[in-house]
Amino acid sequence: MSTAHSLARQALVHGGVVVLLVYLLQLIDARVTNGAGLYLAAAWAFITGLILSHIIHEWCHYFGAVLGRSALTLKPRVHPLFFDFEFDHNAPRQFLFLSFGGLIGNVILLGILTLPQGPHSLVMISMLSAVAGQLVFVLILELPVSLGVLAGRDPLEALTAHFGQGGPLFLRAAVGGVITAALIFLVYQR
Repeated sequence: MSTAHSLARQALVHGGVVVLLVYLLQLIDARVTNGAGLYLAAAWAFITGLILSHIIHEWCHYFGAVLGRSALTLKPRVHPLFFDFEFDHNAPRQFLFLSFGGLIGNVILLGILTLPQGPHSLVMISMLSAVAGQLVFVLILELPVSLGVLAGRDPLEALTAHFGQGGPLFLRAAVGGVITAALIFLVYQR
């Protein structure tokens, strides 16, 4: 299978998921206004926010890597992590394009959700909370690696050392994300 075909397939599936999630969310937000259904809709919006954040984050990693002219390998099957960065064939500068691309994607999504006046319904507040929480989760997981590379460390060594913390790192990131999501939810609920 050609690289172009694999990329098109990834884009069609991921794009289709995004369109479906956004359509369903808008449909639910317009129809559900009270009762238990509203809380189910808010839970769906939260899950939607997490999924959208992930897809946009990964595609912006990809676009950053392409912009940095990085060597990449696309996975032959549709996958949430649809490409591999070839550390042996890329320079630290290329890793930084990849890294900051993903973070910028999360920030852009958060910005879109807060424009022009922020969310107006419990459903959209729930989605915003998920997106903000996911941004903090990603910052805790990825930003220290990028800062290490900026300071002169080898990308793979910085990545391995940081993620070598294992469970405690992911727990800190998850707690930071959950606290952020809860705070955003409370602030917008007022």
